[in-house]
Amino acid sequence: MGKLKEPLLFANEEERNGYVPNVLYSCGQIIHNNNLILPYAYSDHESTYATICIDELLDTLLGNGDL
Repeated sequence: MGKLKEPLLFANEEERNGYVPNVLYSCGQIIHNNNLILPYAYSDHESTYATICIDELLDTLLGNGDL
């Protein structure tokens, strides 16, 4: 079990508008080719996705890396 020092996802300057500012709405995840793919919505009208390398994420969670 591990914990990140900072949120895995956070809104950048372009994603901070909308009815609830500075909030991302994630919905599910997929693991593909050693990457965690996180689809999310922002600004109440757009969506995109983030990709995170599983090995880097696990190293960070275990205290061996810096994500």
